[in-house]
Amino acid sequence: MSNPSSGESGTAARKAARAQSTAGPSRGRTTVKGDPAGRGKGPSAPVRKKLDPDALVALEEERDFLLRSLEDLEREHAAGDVDDVDYAALNDDYTARAADVIRAIDTRNELAASSRPVRSWKRSALTLGLVAFLAVGAGWVVFRDSGTRAPGQGLSGDVRQDSANLILRAQGYTGQASAALQAGNTDKALAQYELAIESYDKALELSPANAEALTYRGWVLHTLATNSEASIATQLDVQARIYLDQAIAADPAYADARVFRAILERNAGEFAAAQVDLDAVDMNAIPPYMKSMIDSVRNDVATGLAGS
Repeated sequence: MSNPSSGESGTAARKAARAQSTAGPSRGRTTVKGDPAGRGKGPSAPVRKKLDPDALVALEEERDFLLRSLEDLEREHAAGDVDDVDYAALNDDYTARAADVIRAIDTRNELAASSRPVRSWKRSALTLGLVAFLAVGAGWVVFRDSGTRAPGQGLSGDVRQDSANLILRAQGYTGQASAALQAGNTDKALAQYELAIESYDKALELSPANAEALTYRGWVLHTLATNSEASIATQLDVQARIYLDQAIAADPAYADARVFRAILERNAGEFAAAQVDLDAVDMNAIPPYMKSMIDSVRNDVATGLAGS
């Protein structure tokens, strides 16, 4: 990074550093100009055909790299080393790439979890009660704020970016929770899931109809349900379904919400409803790493319909 007082343009120096990078951003994007400190040399795109331990490690390393890059970018922008145009482009790029990686990790962990025995939380009833409270606690926020914006009125750029950052932070917490679960540390996993819920709630305070925040808040609750006693699991899945319903109402074309709701419907034996959600998914817009999970759900639903 050049010193602004040296007479050399900071933006020009960043462009030169970016030009020297041999690895472009993931998702097939074109090179983003003005990448500070050559951060474009990060790990490769998050498309993985085999969900093995090495692939998970690679995804987690890429996630950590991109999250650090976002933190560096914030500091450099605040210091005036990155102009507003470059900051916006890079922030969007890193945020999208990190979200892709985190979703790939979540999908991998979901597939792995489906083959493991259910593990109950080794926490007190009081703590589990807190989780149940968190499951419903933000509902009033969503409904309270849903009428504060006129139909068709968009969010400001700052609010939209703040919401995206909170969602990204929440997804980071869920990734850490999944890793803790795999390591058998249920206390740490529960704490990270609680932090994720809090971050999603904050995002929903800013943007009540944010389909991504609604979807993944609901999915955190379902993840908690799969590792809870039956009575608590039922309550958590009911709340998860409410959030997924709200996400689809906000954006009927949002594939993640459709797929996740189809999974809950399949689990509940509601095969016809699950088929409707699966039929609404545009498979051309689905990342490769999600297709195997969707195919598995489709097969289960087809079997269920045939037997009904």
